[in-house]
Amino acid sequence: MNYYAVKAIYLHEMDRLWRTLFQSILSPVVSTSLYFIVFGSVIGRMIPEVSGVSYGSFIVGLSLIYAYNSQAKQTGITNLLQDIREAGMKLSDLNTEQGSLEDIFVSLVNKEKK
Repeated sequence: MNYYAVKAIYLHEMDRLWRTLFQSILSPVVSTSLYFIVFGSVIGRMIPEVSGVSYGSFIVGLSLIYAYNSQAKQTGITNLLQDIREAGMKLSDLNTEQGSLEDIFVSLVNKEKK
């Protein structure tokens, strides 16, 4: 077996991996960060706070998503809300969405009837 050839191919592929890693992960992160810094600072100054939430806090998101089975006997939502309260976290907005396909289908049919 030609070990020099295997080593050359290995080094070439590792070099390609690092270049691709930079292009596919680091580049979008940097460009998105610059977008939020530049436009967020310019636009954020012009937009007033809404319900005590600034534009910057709204854009960052700081949201918690909890998926559960609505058909289960215990969903764990009560425990989740209690843990959030005990941790001293404050909920500013609580959104719920339908989780089962049956609920989604029924809501779509009801929308068509209206």
